[in-house]
Amino acid sequence: MLALSASPALAQEDAAASCACNRSGGTLVIRYTDTLGDAKWPKEPRPIVFMSLLDVDEKTTSVTGSRSKTLRCRLKHDVFEIKLEPGVPNVNLLGRCGAAVTGIVTVKRNGVVVIREKWFEELNCFEREKFLDRITFRDRVAEPDLHYAGYANDE
Repeated sequence: MLALSASPALAQEDAAASCACNRSGGTLVIRYTDTLGDAKWPKEPRPIVFMSLLDVDEKTTSVTGSRSKTLRCRLKHDVFEIKLEPGVPNVNLLGRCGAAVTGIVTVKRNGVVVIREKWFEELNCFEREKFLDRITFRDRVAEPDLHYAGYANDE
């Protein structure tokens, strides 16, 4: 099996995340969308599309590896390191939940892990009822605010 560093073709329904670091406002906001095409993203920072972090075989049907993206945010009193990586429910992209790639986030504050490998969405795509769409950290506030949303096609 040949491993390519190229990612599968990206689509408007791909999951993505971004981090907005506001030093003067004392906030770090990590934002997630399950469908990039439906999201209203600011021009900066550009979203990180989780499918683009996958290595796939030459047929682009199987995941052979993945990469992560690490971002940093320095507020007045806290320094954050945010690691974003793809969450792959099935390495066979054509199999059950295979193309339902989500994201995983790990956050360190001043070198200490405060969120460890948190999935934005349930791994089993058939059990997804809501997703973590926003994590907000405030300077000198111990606990982040976790905000969940329902899916657009839910009634």
